[in-house]
Amino acid sequence: MKVFRNLTQIKKRETRGRRFSLVGLGILFVGLLASFVPTWINPLEPAQPGAMGFLQQYWSWISFAALFIGFICASIGSYYINRYARRRWPGSRFYERPDEVLERSMKGLDDKYSYFAMSLPAGYALAGANGITLFAVRSDKGRVTVTGDKWREPFSFGRIFTIFAREGVGNPAQDLEEQKEKIRALLNEAAQTGDAALLQSVPIDGVAVFLNQEIQLELSNPSVPALRADQVKDYVRTRAREVKLSNAAIRSLTEALAAKADYQAPAEEE
Repeated sequence: MKVFRNLTQIKKRETRGRRFSLVGLGILFVGLLASFVPTWINPLEPAQPGAMGFLQQYWSWISFAALFIGFICASIGSYYINRYARRRWPGSRFYERPDEVLERSMKGLDDKYSYFAMSLPAGYALAGANGITLFAVRSDKGRVTVTGDKWREPFSFGRIFTIFAREGVGNPAQDLEEQKEKIRALLNEAAQTGDAALLQSVPIDGVAVFLNQEIQLELSNPSVPALRADQVKDYVRTRAREVKLSNAAIRSLTEALAAKADYQAPAEEE
């Protein structure tokens, strides 16, 4: 399987997440210090000049503002870290980013397939004998119920303690529809200089992939397939038997997508 990965974009977003997390912790610490002001300065005394007087007068506002702003920054940091940072996954000996976990789940596919990670308008895509398959990737553990196009995570007390670290299931079906529109627009653009009939007719499907092995899926006629990571390769091979693109069509599709992709060669990723 060929890999087209935008490692620069992935690392940039990981760094952004870590910076937001550090800033959030710093702001929360400032708020904590501000909450101790009444124990340092008697609030009944006349306000002192300068910074200490400002703290004496507005310590409560500073404390509440720091709590709110710190919470926002920490949440943004968690959002990026969950999606782009390496970590050890439950039941695995590997220390990987989500894009690497998804890649490993498809290990064994031959060179007819091309995996695009953060290098196309869609976050994760696989092109080959299957046409194009888009992936809405989720990393959380726990229980997810899917009924039609409704995705829910039943309430549990455990979720309260991990609220800052959770990604949330969201609506993968809606995410995939938006990604399909972007990829279809990209293929229509590529068709102006390539095999228009072939590129415009390439089938595009989408699946929701849950990377954490501790996920519990309860499915009832989902509008898009919901898979664990270990089910992805079998799904792709089944899809390839349904689509049956010719070798020439696969080659044209791969060349068109690679020409539009923003990626680094494997030698540059080290």
